[in-house]
Amino acid sequence: MIGGRTLLQVLGLYAAGSWLVLQVVDVLKDNMGLPDWVFPFAFVLLMIGLPIILTTAVVQTRLAKPAGAADEGSGESTGGPDSADPAPSPPAEIRGLFTWRNALLGGGLAFLLLALGTGAFMYMRGAGIGPVGSLVAAGVLEEKAKVVLADFEAEDESLGRTVTESFRVDLAQSPVIRLVGPDSIADALTRMGRTGDAALDEETARELAQRDGFPAVIAGEIAPVGSGYVLTARLVAASDGVVLASARASAPDDASLLGAIDEVSTRLRERIGESYTSLRETPSLAHVTTQSLAALRKYTESVDAAYRDEDLEAAVRLLEEAVALDSTFALAWRALGVTYRNIGGNWDRAAEAQEAAYRHRDRLTEQERYLVEGTYHSDLTRDRDKAIAAYESILRLDPDNSQALNNIGVNYWRQADFEKALSWYRRALLAAKGERSLHIANMGIVHANLGNLDSASVWYARLDSFPPNMLYEDWRANFLWLTGDEGAFRTELERLSDESTGERGRERAARALEDLEILHGKVQSVIEESERSADQERANGDADAAVRSLRNVAWLHLEVLEDTTAAVEMADGLIEWIDSDTSSIEDPPLGSLASLMFAAGRVDQGRALAERNWAEVPEQRRRWFGSERDTWLRFETARGSGRPEEALQAFRSLPPRTCRPCDQLEIARLFDAAGQPDSAAVYYESYLETPFNFRIFVDARNLADVHERLGQLYDERGDLENAALHYARFVELWADADPELQSRVRAAQARLEEIVKERG
Repeated sequence: MIGGRTLLQVLGLYAAGSWLVLQVVDVLKDNMGLPDWVFPFAFVLLMIGLPIILTTAVVQTRLAKPAGAADEGSGESTGGPDSADPAPSPPAEIRGLFTWRNALLGGGLAFLLLALGTGAFMYMRGAGIGPVGSLVAAGVLEEKAKVVLADFEAEDESLGRTVTESFRVDLAQSPVIRLVGPDSIADALTRMGRTGDAALDEETARELAQRDGFPAVIAGEIAPVGSGYVLTARLVAASDGVVLASARASAPDDASLLGAIDEVSTRLRERIGESYTSLRETPSLAHVTTQSLAALRKYTESVDAAYRDEDLEAAVRLLEEAVALDSTFALAWRALGVTYRNIGGNWDRAAEAQEAAYRHRDRLTEQERYLVEGTYHSDLTRDRDKAIAAYESILRLDPDNSQALNNIGVNYWRQADFEKALSWYRRALLAAKGERSLHIANMGIVHANLGNLDSASVWYARLDSFPPNMLYEDWRANFLWLTGDEGAFRTELERLSDESTGERGRERAARALEDLEILHGKVQSVIEESERSADQERANGDADAAVRSLRNVAWLHLEVLEDTTAAVEMADGLIEWIDSDTSSIEDPPLGSLASLMFAAGRVDQGRALAERNWAEVPEQRRRWFGSERDTWLRFETARGSGRPEEALQAFRSLPPRTCRPCDQLEIARLFDAAGQPDSAAVYYESYLETPFNFRIFVDARNLADVHERLGQLYDERGDLENAALHYARFVELWADADPELQSRVRAAQARLEEIVKERG
């Protein structure tokens, strides 16, 4: 017994007290952002104190129990001349040392020294003093400074790119630095006279950082050691190459490599000045990327394929392999959805990929999670408010995140709110702190849609300082038509048709060249070429492409040649083919054929095709159009049934389109059909005056018809000056039109000559 308590009881009391102390230390560590070593130090102090407490208890009990004392309640004495003392009193030195006062004072002093040491450490770190001072506190780096991540050196180039990408994901979670994006690096390399896909070794990264005003570079190496690796990383000053911080870790095998990257990255972030709270809250790479290094390699290779080689098909293949290795790899799913969308065509697979990314978004960093949510609502649910809210959540974490700023602009663009889009695109450009072709092109196209043609020309001209991007080259080419320079437009299209490296770019250029022919009434040559293409596509086993080519021919018969019978017969033939060859035709254009039937006045057939299309399309695609489908059907049914007022009401309740001239034209024709010529003329004129960067795609089939109809409307109300103006423009456009269209040209020409005679 010790003071009425056994040693086990004393040990239990000390354990309970120690547990309470450790809980307090843990709470203080988390709430005050103290380093992780505070908790183990406190644990060690308590372990050191345990034998001291037990020794003190024994010594003090011996002092409290004199020799020869009887056991309480025994009635017997242990004293006597022949009895021995089983517990002799400790020596004076021991009695003076092991007192309860000394034990408590010693424990308190130990924890006081721990608190003072921790406080001194935190003060020196926060003030940037000595080797523990953070680089941000010392003024070596500004908070949220932009840092260039160089390619990690490795014998295995693929492994080096994988480690680099892993560091990019991990460092992107840091609130104290911002990594320069791959697109900005590619643009900067081009300005340095190098290709955008040039290797970014440490020396090149430092040169790039100096040119663009970035203060530091992160570089490193991964070296094989037996079956494992040694990973080294360092933060280097861009100006003089001085190593500001470094870290090193070992990985015994592939499975441990992500953990080593986490360890090295954490040490660098700590040295830079990130709070311990932030570091503890950052999930490991295995949680935010993938536990499969093989999947991570496929993902990294896909990035190279998409952005370095511009081979989107290869990128898709690699990403499909990545998600096959790890079905929860959210980053790969998101990239797969975006790449499918950029290729075009396979919208269902793109939607499935975005659904998977959204489903596994808890495996992403916080910013990437909001990015996935923004993409999901922007592209799948088309809930612009939710998409914008997700991107705004990114901005609360990083106010200068140019990707979020740009994507908010994209969502306003898709609502045809070009003024707001311009505001956000401008903010994205400023936040990038270094020009990117994406932001420059966006500024050009939004100015074009606002009718600021001089400003658009200036922005588009700035793309000359960047490597050619076929998408932006297409934007610039189409802008030439908007400026009225048809000759330059045709020349540029011919160049793009010859020089485009991708099939999609060549197809867009070829389509625009065909539209120029249609614009001038040369329709038969386009029809014949489309029919030849359909025969070739069918022979090559691409039945879907052949159906699309022939569908376009049917629309030409309806819209330009005004041959409803031929258009309907061709559409009926396509539907029969689709029904008889379901194994070859995977994605029949039933929605487009339904619209053709409605426009041709075949309302019952149109509704039947629309219902069939809705029943057959996958759920993902339904979500894109579900909120608008009923309104669209009401509009199409009323228009096809000859009820223009009802059609106009339905049309005006649909969301605006980015092609604002298209909306003006539709309203004009509905007013025309309703017998309201004055309103029709106003909207026809609005169609002509409303800017749109891609006007050629609507002008090709409608511009001549609009001038002809405006000539007739002005003529009917006696405005001969405006009538003559539009007759003349119509005649000019169709001067060399196909013979079957020349009767309309002759009629306009005759009336124009009469007006000229009447007016003298």
